[in-house]
Amino acid sequence: MSTATALAVGCGSVLGASAAPAAADVGGPTALITAGQACAPQAPGPYLSPERLNDAHAVTLQGSWTGAPQSADPQADFQVWDVTRPEEPQQWRDGVDRRNNRVYIQLEDPARQLDGVTYAWRVRVLDGATTSPWSDTCHFTIDRSGGPAAVVASTRYPSGDWEDASGAVGTAGEFTFTSASTDTVDYRYLFYSGETGGDDDYSTVPATGLGGPATVSWTPKGAGHHSVTVYAVDRAGNWSDRTVYEFWVRETRPSVFSSAYPDWGTNLDYGVGVPGAFEFTANVQGTASFAWRIDAGGPSGTVAADAAGRAVAMVAPTRAGRQTLYVRSVTGDGTTHPERAYTFVVDNAPRVTGDVDRSVVVGSSLRFHLAPRMPDVGSYLYWRRDHSGNEPDQKTVLPAGADGTADLTWTATNENMDTQALLVQSRSADGTLSEPRYVSVSVQDGHPYVTRSGGDVLGSTASFTARTEMANATEYEVLLNGDPATRQVLPAEADGTVAFRYTLTRRGYTYVTVVARNAAGVRTGEGGTSWSVTDSPVVVSTDFPSSGSGRIAPGTFTFTPRQPGAVKYVYQVGGTENTVTAAADGTATITWTPPDSGYHTLYVRSRTADGVDSLQSLYSFYVAPDPLTVTSVSPSSVATGGVRTITLTGTGFQQEDRVTVTPTGGAALTASVRSVSPDHRTLTAEVDLTSAVAGRASVSVRPNDWSDAVSLADAFTITGAPAIRPVTAPAVIGLVAVGATVRASTGQWSPAATAYTYQWAADGTPIGGATGATYRVPASRLGERLTVTVTATRPGYSPTPATSKATGPVTEGAVRGPR
Repeated sequence: MSTATALAVGCGSVLGASAAPAAADVGGPTALITAGQACAPQAPGPYLSPERLNDAHAVTLQGSWTGAPQSADPQADFQVWDVTRPEEPQQWRDGVDRRNNRVYIQLEDPARQLDGVTYAWRVRVLDGATTSPWSDTCHFTIDRSGGPAAVVASTRYPSGDWEDASGAVGTAGEFTFTSASTDTVDYRYLFYSGETGGDDDYSTVPATGLGGPATVSWTPKGAGHHSVTVYAVDRAGNWSDRTVYEFWVRETRPSVFSSAYPDWGTNLDYGVGVPGAFEFTANVQGTASFAWRIDAGGPSGTVAADAAGRAVAMVAPTRAGRQTLYVRSVTGDGTTHPERAYTFVVDNAPRVTGDVDRSVVVGSSLRFHLAPRMPDVGSYLYWRRDHSGNEPDQKTVLPAGADGTADLTWTATNENMDTQALLVQSRSADGTLSEPRYVSVSVQDGHPYVTRSGGDVLGSTASFTARTEMANATEYEVLLNGDPATRQVLPAEADGTVAFRYTLTRRGYTYVTVVARNAAGVRTGEGGTSWSVTDSPVVVSTDFPSSGSGRIAPGTFTFTPRQPGAVKYVYQVGGTENTVTAAADGTATITWTPPDSGYHTLYVRSRTADGVDSLQSLYSFYVAPDPLTVTSVSPSSVATGGVRTITLTGTGFQQEDRVTVTPTGGAALTASVRSVSPDHRTLTAEVDLTSAVAGRASVSVRPNDWSDAVSLADAFTITGAPAIRPVTAPAVIGLVAVGATVRASTGQWSPAATAYTYQWAADGTPIGGATGATYRVPASRLGERLTVTVTATRPGYSPTPATSKATGPVTEGAVRGPR
């Protein structure tokens, strides 16, 4: 069932701000369940932690509706509200499950299920135009936090350093857990010992009451550093922050050492019935003696301790195999202290010498000499263990000589190549078996090593030599590409090697497999070699060698076919594919000009008349950049007054170069590179010469890698900008009278101007503010003569002024203005 979308709706008419939950009317949903728990009709209801409920981290609400559906899609309408704000319920809707009449919703929005808030909920069914009564009202409380860490205390085992340790191995101590939260119901705890490890899982102890403490008793089995990890668990199942309480346990068990019967291996000079020294050292003050025993029913005894708390016990084990010596300190007042468990192995397995810890090649043998380490040995049993740990049910019996020894020869065959070890037991006349002796075995499969010469090209012949480390190989079986038709069985040479040949008729991945056999039919593992056979064209170029470098200039490549029947070539180098037809001898030559310096790759394959392509050749080469030079700049003369275009000629230009123009006696100007020719011999740039000083100018080019710049002195001349020449002078047009408006005619200019400025004058004196194309004559100009100066401008040209002829005196005009 899909999760519904939550909608915030107002329903104050349904629930008042202080409304109490209303009982359900007959016909509403029943069997209400909140997160798997029965409906709680009173607050606060169950405490729920959504993160611990399910994978969706959602509170699930459900119930049953037994009404008869009136529509095809009845909807379950859930209302959920904070009990302190019943006037603001949430509305959640989802379809009714028609299979079981279940109404169900998952509250997955954590922003609507807030920590610490108690919620109430109810549900009804919307069935077309019909609405069922509301269900009963249920409650739950959201609890998402486990709270702060608990506090741990112990009188017997206080937290601190080694010096603070008061408890000892085997001495029980109580640990009290106290929660900082008021709703703790349980504590989860796990003890850990640096010596013996810890439990596999946490244990649980209930709190003495809601939010109360708990006490557990624990007895350490080891000494040294210990810890207990504790979590307080609340009503919703949340775990608090972690507490790790660290403490130390004093060592009261004696220390045990024995070189005769070490706890890390075996000493073959000792065995059943052979006394060995066990050294005991007390870790308890006042130790008077040590009580010891070996397992249940084994030898036991007591040995007195010296003044330093040490003693040596001579112990003769009565049986073979793994066993444990238990030793405890006894103080002068008769008090016994915890036991030390010292585990060791009594080894009565046979002594094995010879080819021990050696590898063997299949078909060869290992030889061992077996000597008894138990009395009255009449035979030996041996068997193998493979790399999966499997052992056979049947063991091989090897009779012993009169002195109890025997010689064992074990041969590596194809059937036992996966052997990891041999195990050997001695057996006495009465059938008593010793412990088994483990002898590591490594079998090499002897696969032949193969070398090849030739055979890289389709139709050529490859020569091979194979050899194996298997002794006395008599024959080799070889195969090309796993094809039974190519099988060859060849006798081995006197030196154990074999030589053979194959002519390659298939291009692409190719391999040879080789096995060897001896006279007994033992077969080595499979050896071989692999390589690629090609029919791709041969590419040769003296202009662009594969070692060395070419230059940015036209050059040629020659293609020679290795594919029978090639009539053309398909090639690509730094662009689209192209095709060239082969000459009568099958070769072809192309000409190519590098677009740039750097590394390039030519891809080429040949093609037959019926359209079959060869494998592709990749021919990589390097094109060295031309040295950067500047030989000339055009034009030779450039006018100041605007942005000008200049063209540099030389070699090795790049789009990323930095170009600078420096007028003599002026500041350096940065030019913008606009284009570079494909052969990198021409560079076009723009430079702003608006304010440049006239005279000779130098040009420099610096590569993008910030290597040294290349300069050309006196590259060109910066001249003053030409002036616009007036062809027809400007004129004043209109009635020259007080109150009238006159206008300026711009005149004609060569070349044509693109803009004009104006300045009016009276009797030769400029009139302030009169800078428009028209001028209204005031009474103050009565009797004065007017002129207008027009300044024409055009990009790249010097502005040029021209002044009109003076008018006659300004008259009073038709309307007399103030004087």
